[in-house]
Amino acid sequence: MTRQRRRRPYPQGNSEQGTKEEKLAQAKAAALRLLRYRARTQRELLSRLQAKGWSGSVAQRVVARFKKVGLVDDRAFAEALVQSALTDTKPHSRREVQHKLRVLGVPDDLADEALALWTEETERQMAERYLQKRLQNRQRATQREVARAFKAAVQKGFAFTAVRDALRAFGVASDEP
Repeated sequence: MTRQRRRRPYPQGNSEQGTKEEKLAQAKAAALRLLRYRARTQRELLSRLQAKGWSGSVAQRVVARFKKVGLVDDRAFAEALVQSALTDTKPHSRREVQHKLRVLGVPDDLADEALALWTEETERQMAERYLQKRLQNRQRATQREVARAFKAAVQKGFAFTAVRDALRAFGVASDEP
């Protein structure tokens, strides 16, 4: 028999009870619970609060207050996500990280600022790490395996030139242009 987790009876945002101040305090508590797990962007926190039943005006007030006190900072979020991708053991492409930032609601100008750290050399090194995992035994890799690894890296979002240069660094030639 599996144990079911008991849900705490948190007040829902759409309840008719309470004053505006009480509703705002409850919405702030809900937002703090969301931020307890991980940092979130303004757009993400706003949509999560609205999904939990809080009105748009209450959710916007909470997000604005959290932004003012520094609990929600899209620039810091974007920089942290890029740094995490750079230091992660799993190789990421620049395009993949950029897409993730966009999906999480980071404005394009802030995403571009954060991705300024991601140079062509960084992209080549990441592609090299990705190909190293794909081509475990690169001395005995067949031309077909090399071509498949090349295509997989490009599909993952690595720059074409970075993948080509990474393959050259391995001493493996590819028929791809």
